[in-house]
Amino acid sequence: MKKLIYDSVLLLLVCLLWTACNNDEDLTVFSTEGAKTELGQKIIAGSDGYVGQYFSDSTYTLAPGVQALEMKILSSTGLAVKMFVLEVDLKEAHLTMKASSPNEEGKLKTKQQMTLQALAYDKSGSRVLAAVNGDFFAKDGTPQGIYYRNGTCLKGTMTDNVCTFFAITKNKRAIIGSYDEYDSYKENIQEAVGGRVRLMTNGNVLPQTVTALEPRTAIGVTDDNVVYILVADGRNFWYSNGMRYAEMGAVMKALGAKNAINLDGGGSSTFIIRKIAGFEDGRFAIRNWPYDNGGVEREVANGLLVVTDN
Repeated sequence: MKKLIYDSVLLLLVCLLWTACNNDEDLTVFSTEGAKTELGQKIIAGSDGYVGQYFSDSTYTLAPGVQALEMKILSSTGLAVKMFVLEVDLKEAHLTMKASSPNEEGKLKTKQQMTLQALAYDKSGSRVLAAVNGDFFAKDGTPQGIYYRNGTCLKGTMTDNVCTFFAITKNKRAIIGSYDEYDSYKENIQEAVGGRVRLMTNGNVLPQTVTALEPRTAIGVTDDNVVYILVADGRNFWYSNGMRYAEMGAVMKALGAKNAINLDGGGSSTFIIRKIAGFEDGRFAIRNWPYDNGGVEREVANGLLVVTDN
């Protein structure tokens, strides 16, 4: 009986596939050409063959100097990927980036969803345009890496030498640093969150031994003070399968980053944008699909905010 059911299902699948492949009206052919946006074109052209098939891309401007990309592709291995990119040009005088904190209290051993962290900081003269999750953390909310807010060091230690960091210096330069580089930067850090695996160094994508596909968040910087944040959804086969470290490095290089690191991922990966200019309720929107509980935001230890003084 089981064999009969199995054979029947197999026959049905064969028939459906034959019908789809022989109906010209229903068959859609995709290619790696035709991205509508400049950022999408950069990713297709410069990510070393990562994009196997292109489906769609769109961008929207959150403020002068801040642009967001949403892009759907099949990777070169044939897996669906939905990625989100934030481009932040810190040469714009009105822009900066801040390390966020649960309830804007600047405490360790605490966690909060990124939307609430953004709301806690958001105010006239310091409007939050976008927010993403930050460092890996322990169960009690202690981040693994360094943590600076408003020029104050909340945590100046790292759990091991795999730790890295993203920082904004006191003269508003975005930097990526490793465990060994921390001492040379620490006196000049204004804002910082930790990360883990280094994806790029001096324009080179680094080889990786870990090849797991996961929801991920990464951040990269260019030589001319532009920051790129990349979020990839994952663990959902038909929608998005996530990215590998090496794939994120390739996309970061395509965008123009010279140095890049991986931030916390999995259910922590969150991509939030401001959809209402004013301070009404509901002004922030989660654009990606956080993995935990079917899209519910995870509470995280810290994050990064893109802020304008306008």
